[in-house]
Amino acid sequence: MKFGYQFEILKGYQFDKGNLFKDYVIKMYDLRQEYPKGNAMNLIAKLLMNSLYGKFGMKLTSTELAIYDISTDEGKDSLRDHIDLFKESIEDFIKIDNHLLIIRNSVLSINYNEKEDMYHGQDINIAIASAITAGARINMSYFKNNLNFNLYYSDTDSAVVDQPLPIEMVGN
Repeated sequence: MKFGYQFEILKGYQFDKGNLFKDYVIKMYDLRQEYPKGNAMNLIAKLLMNSLYGKFGMKLTSTELAIYDISTDEGKDSLRDHIDLFKESIEDFIKIDNHLLIIRNSVLSINYNEKEDMYHGQDINIAIASAITAGARINMSYFKNNLNFNLYYSDTDSAVVDQPLPIEMVGN
């Protein structure tokens, strides 16, 4: 390899190359173009389009709240059962009058299918999220590493530079 590293691949996944989200992104883009900036539909379409990949890279944990009325025996028994069941996942207790709030971490439901050697349940795919962000970084590196202009700001899909871009780089 280029820098002398050698790798032994133990296991991997091969994905078919394709435009998985092309139709969705085009639909959201067209919807966004129907409404002027500042309109709620324009903003919703933009958010749906720009946050699509985040669904595939989301965390497998969430926060859950449970509220118990500790002024009753039934509430106290339920609280004890909850503590016995969830133990170390409990993050905090908050007492409000006769109620106790329990805040805990919860692992989302993911099932492993041994026959298919795949996880099912939350449609999480780090490979898709990583490929999308890597592609964006590659595209944005043109602006970040270009000596023809000064870069003042950039994020995942925009850049502010000190002169007009070449016409072939500007879309509608």
